[in-house]
Amino acid sequence: MLRRVSGSVADAWSGASYERIAETFASIHDRVVELLGIEPGTRVLDVACGTGGVALRAARAGGDVVGIDISADQLAKARRAADAEGLRVRLDEGDCQELPYREAEFDAVASAFGAIFAADHERTAGELARVCRPGGRLVLTAWEDDDWSAVHAKAGRTFPGDSGAREWAKEEHVRALLGDVFDLDLQRGGWRMEAASGDELWEVVSTSMPPLRAWLAAADEATRTHAEHVYRDFLASGVLERQYIVVLGARR
Repeated sequence: MLRRVSGSVADAWSGASYERIAETFASIHDRVVELLGIEPGTRVLDVACGTGGVALRAARAGGDVVGIDISADQLAKARRAADAEGLRVRLDEGDCQELPYREAEFDAVASAFGAIFAADHERTAGELARVCRPGGRLVLTAWEDDDWSAVHAKAGRTFPGDSGAREWAKEEHVRALLGDVFDLDLQRGGWRMEAASGDELWEVVSTSMPPLRAWLAAADEATRTHAEHVYRDFLASGVLERQYIVVLGARR
């Protein structure tokens, strides 16, 4: 039975216009789907699928696709997008730390900047491995610790149950989590978002990055004013660039 997710973490991933930031991940989503090696009928699970960036692409490639996310709000957007294209994608509300699927149910498992935010890394890794069949593939992306991470700290931003998501970009950490059951290969990539001005970039970032939006909405006026000054200063050029890691796994 699917378990509805509630509480502050699920709430933090809802309400934002995440589809706007997801559009800038298009080349990353393309890369993930290409690495999955999808053929017609491939059983694909997109973990923490958000608005469906990977799931919809996998369906276009002929996959038999399931997406799961803790945010009912983001799932509704993914459903609308799938319906608009006439794509068959099953979309479930649930927690990647407790996946409601059978052991070895999927040929390919993906998570683009999603499962890394779960609180319990070991449990999450175990679930990703459990639902992936022997010989199956895993593709996961994670942000590196970078200047953008430092800006959050400077702004005083906190996140409920901070998961240490950027640890997933460290090879030693990933191999400790997944190396016993997957043959692993780590690759790097770059992402760039550009707007006409720093003000325009801040508007997009502050409304479409769900945890940031939720934190700003809950902050008092003084905290919010300070944070906005810090973020606007960092984004003044109108460009935000980050590096990420792609974790490739072949299930033993």
